[in-house]
Amino acid sequence: MSATRSPNDYYPTPPWCYENLNIDFSGFKTALEPCRGDGRIYSFLKNKGLDTYWAELSEGIDYLDTPFENIDLIFTNPPFSIADKFIEKALSESPSVVMLLRLNYLGSQKRFEFWKKYPVTGLIVLSKRPSFTGTGTDSTEYAWFIWDKTDKLPKGITHIK
Repeated sequence: MSATRSPNDYYPTPPWCYENLNIDFSGFKTALEPCRGDGRIYSFLKNKGLDTYWAELSEGIDYLDTPFENIDLIFTNPPFSIADKFIEKALSESPSVVMLLRLNYLGSQKRFEFWKKYPVTGLIVLSKRPSFTGTGTDSTEYAWFIWDKTDKLPKGITHIK
């Protein structure tokens, strides 16, 4: 029997997952957090000095139905069940996209053509499994998936602790 899913795939990202990233945010002026949730990633980006915008389904702003323009960086933990839609839209709106996903998202025959069309430029693998519920971790490894046309974000595969 599977665990009960959180409504809207709401799983807040533990701060250590983004606070320890080796990213120089000073190269970006604007950012978008399309899944604001409780605002922790949004606040993190604002505190880095970026003009930060947001969308949040539970607050009536559906990212997938809301156009955004002139965004330097899109940074989020998207709903896993529709991550492909978030990735495609984000890549059409920004030259730099960073999304937290399960490492096994790289697999599956279903996404084979997707990965040929949207290859990542970098992966930042989390060395430990995050707890999104505060009650332990699932049995899946995670990474920040990076698509970058600006050379402002890490390339290749790196790890954070």
